[in-house]
Amino acid sequence: MKSIKNETQNEIVIEKSRFITYLFNVYTIDEVKEKLLMLKKKYQDATHIVYAFIIDSDSRSNDNGEPKGTAGIPTLEVLRKENMTNILAATIRYFGGIKLGASGLVRAYTKGVSEAMKLATITYETKVSYITLKISYRDAAYLDKNLNLVKEVNKIYDTSVLYEIKLLSDNLDSFKELFINLKDPYEYNYIKEEVAFI
Repeated sequence: MKSIKNETQNEIVIEKSRFITYLFNVYTIDEVKEKLLMLKKKYQDATHIVYAFIIDSDSRSNDNGEPKGTAGIPTLEVLRKENMTNILAATIRYFGGIKLGASGLVRAYTKGVSEAMKLATITYETKVSYITLKISYRDAAYLDKNLNLVKEVNKIYDTSVLYEIKLLSDNLDSFKELFINLKDPYEYNYIKEEVAFI
């Protein structure tokens, strides 16, 4: 699955109607509501504010007064086609006086979201593991030379060296193979695994 790293905005004009599309990274329904409320305040004079979101297995869309199925669902379909999650797409429309018809609206909302997606910085869902490793100073010198599989590390120095490590779960087994070459006793603790976007 994919998501976006930062808020993205894009505007297109079709037959004098303005379509301003926002993409937001969201994790909860409350965040969706908060973003939509912010847009409603900012664009109080807009004709429509159409939206769709996907959060894990939950997805919803809203035509906000546009003919049924011409705005919210096409927006949602772009997000699904791109294999997105944890994302809200909202398009503000200012009517330009020329009716687009049902197929024209579908094309306009689809294009608005698609163009915004091209500008977004995409992140990819993966699983990361958190571990701690307590080792001797002698072994720390060896380990420090072999941290290429690690994404983040924090070291705490005391009578031994405590490593707080974050790494891709796919790299965990390879990293644990390094323990074979440790000279002194060590303490290893697996803390947790979580989904992250990189």
